[in-house]
Amino acid sequence: MKLSIIVCAYNTKKEYLKACLSSITKSTLDKNDYEIVLIDDGSCEDYSQLINIYKPTYIKTDNRGHFASRLYGIMVAKGDYIAFCDSDDTVSFNYHAPMLKKAIDENLDIVLNDWAFHTEKSKAYPRDDITIKEDISLEGDEILRYYANAQGKFHSVFVLWNKIYKRDVLLKAKAEVEKTDAIMERLSYSEDALINFFAHKNASRLANVHTGYYFYRVHGEQSVSLNDDNKVEKRLESQIKLMAKTIRIMKASIGEHRYKEEIEKGICEWGKLMSRVHYTSAKSMELEKLYDLVKTEYQVDSLEISIPKDELGYIANGLLGDNFDIIDTMLYDISKKDGEVSVFYDKKDEYVSSTIDYLNASLGKKIICQGGNIVIPKRKIKLTQRLTHSKLAYSVALRLFKKGSKIRRKLKSRL
Repeated sequence: MKLSIIVCAYNTKKEYLKACLSSITKSTLDKNDYEIVLIDDGSCEDYSQLINIYKPTYIKTDNRGHFASRLYGIMVAKGDYIAFCDSDDTVSFNYHAPMLKKAIDENLDIVLNDWAFHTEKSKAYPRDDITIKEDISLEGDEILRYYANAQGKFHSVFVLWNKIYKRDVLLKAKAEVEKTDAIMERLSYSEDALINFFAHKNASRLANVHTGYYFYRVHGEQSVSLNDDNKVEKRLESQIKLMAKTIRIMKASIGEHRYKEEIEKGICEWGKLMSRVHYTSAKSMELEKLYDLVKTEYQVDSLEISIPKDELGYIANGLLGDNFDIIDTMLYDISKKDGEVSVFYDKKDEYVSSTIDYLNASLGKKIICQGGNIVIPKRKIKLTQRLTHSKLAYSVALRLFKKGSKIRRKLKSRL
């Protein structure tokens, strides 16, 4: 088995889980090369119908939290490489296969790919995210240095879901995580950062590709009810404690590293960033009782609100269009056709062009470009979406609506 894709579910809506599993199976991956490992973390939902359709390796456990589910998934996975996909997210059809190919061809420990936000209204990727706009190729000590120097500003660096990992690297990371007291916590906020710290510490070679998108779904069910102030307070309190603890563990676990001072500085800046983020959230929700907690946990002398450069990586969005799913499905159908295929498309569409190039070069397809048998439509992007996702509109919103405020959280799930 070449690749195991771990999906952890806890009372995920069936429609979301169905979309997740469907997107993984409708791909350029050879069906003999991968498995889906579905870890059901004690859900009340009955997923038997979806299990019968998509046939993942299904394991139901007692409710122990996302962190424990992921660690358990690493243990039961059979693949030489491992990927993670959250149960309410999806991937474009040519996502995992190119990552796996590059990992095998170049003997890489970690491979990253691009990602995008998926809201009720749109799909858009952050143009200035460093893993999207840059080509990355790192070896040895440079890998953990790169991880720390991102300073927590870019989700793509520290999340698990936009990467595939050599299984041995994750097993080493798991062992190091279990040496810390983090394993005693039901982490639900900072587990990605902690596992990735040790994965990057143990990795020898890392690179990225730009062949598709992981769609991170933004919706109301990701957080507690906006109207339940008590739950919001407890959730923020938990996030502060868990993230601050993760920062402390990372700083204490650098070891004798070539770039130890630089890595420690990067992690410290990450802690300062999170202190600003959490103080700003507490302030916007008028939770003064959490102010001292932020100072104590992050070990800062004074409290500062978030500054514009904290979110520079997410100000400029690239819209994928209302008909992206149609385009992606057409490309999938083309990838499954035998013989010569004639396709006409907009050459300015980098996603379509690069996908067709990959299908021709890597899968041995014979796709004649700018022919007329199959016409792939141009992207359809509404003017209202262009306006709401413009750099100016986002910059104005950062200043008008406080971080953590109800109106900003509502807008985030609808843009």
